[in-house]
Amino acid sequence: MTLNLDHFQTSLLFALLSSIVLGVVTKRTNQARLRYGLYCFACFVGALFGIGWFMRLLHG
Repeated sequence: MTLNLDHFQTSLLFALLSSIVLGVVTKRTNQARLRYGLYCFACFVGALFGIGWFMRLLHG
């Protein structure tokens, strides 16, 4: 079975998995882990759209 993901889907998957790991290894309580994981995911997605928008401006 192959998994064909485009660049955006791969970036979202990376953001999700990285956020889970960061939340689990840096916080002590489950509530803090969840909040920090969601915060990290939002930052990753925000950076993804921000960088994409900037690259679009440079491409012309």
